[in-house]
Amino acid sequence: MTADVAVPVFADFHCHTRHSRDSRLGEDDFIRLAVDRGLTHVAVTDHNTVAGSVAVRRRVAELGLADALQVIIGEEVSTADGEIVALFVTDTIPRGLSADATADAIHAQGGLVSVPHPFDPFRRSHIRSDALERLAASGRVDMIEVFNSRVTFGRHNDAAAEVAARFGIPGIAASDSHTGMEVAMSSNALAPFTTAAELRLALGTNRWTGSRTTKLVHLGTRWAVARNWLGIRRGADR
Repeated sequence: MTADVAVPVFADFHCHTRHSRDSRLGEDDFIRLAVDRGLTHVAVTDHNTVAGSVAVRRRVAELGLADALQVIIGEEVSTADGEIVALFVTDTIPRGLSADATADAIHAQGGLVSVPHPFDPFRRSHIRSDALERLAASGRVDMIEVFNSRVTFGRHNDAAAEVAARFGIPGIAASDSHTGMEVAMSSNALAPFTTAAELRLALGTNRWTGSRTTKLVHLGTRWAVARNWLGIRRGADR
């Protein structure tokens, strides 16, 4: 590790909470686990909303932990071409736009574009290869997940790393956590940052580590979807 990162921060740039339909992880549990497991920076990236990251940031402040855990406002956006993660945005990016329009909307808010699990064949939501190539070639991608803990086979993470290397895009690791057991399974050690511009520079110092989850975590997210759907149905019936 270089002298510039003598005291690195530890970040996870892709996390979910109860504000995603496939997670039931509450703010307090998420915060406790992140801090206990050594994370100093987290991007809460619930599906198609920044509500989760706003709620976690608010709760961190209420608990007096703002100095211990920086919360990045984020969102995992369902574009017409597959999913893109937005970091350091201020408002929810609408779903259904093209990948190009989504990336432009993120950058218009001063945010950064991250591409999650681009080659995972078990998630139909991943970005299409042609859209990824187009975004990368046009300089619209700020980082790519070269390791995602929920990707089942290593070769699909390797394929993401190849694209990142070919286009000179920084690679990151992400837990993609939806449950408590997954929090901090992957992390990035890099120079301290507080803004999008500082993170862009800090990515050059990144040293990531990660481990893969078992296939059973996907059963957990399906259970969360069912439980959340049932809760909505019950609420509608009252």
